[in-house]
Amino acid sequence: MARKSKAAVQVKALARRHSKAAIKVLAAIMNQADGPATARVSAAQALLDRGWGKAAQPLAGEEGGLAVLARIERVIVDPLKNNGTDFSNGQDNRPHTSD
Repeated sequence: MARKSKAAVQVKALARRHSKAAIKVLAAIMNQADGPATARVSAAQALLDRGWGKAAQPLAGEEGGLAVLARIERVIVDPLKNNGTDFSNGQDNRPHTSD
């Protein structure tokens, strides 16, 4: 486990001393009715993340997550030996095996 440098520890402590002021500024930006919507949303998100933690991100394969790629296949075709076969539709008349 790597040790934190003395400077990193000092910076972290200094930043924590400003936590209350930073929260007040974020809340003020969020509550500013005539402020830019993007700034208000960013401030609200920052407050929620600090108060409740960041929302869990679904993993691949889980409901709501990215689809799992089941198979990658590389087919090398010699254009001189294709005998007029059209490979643009993905069909090459070879028997397919199931994995």
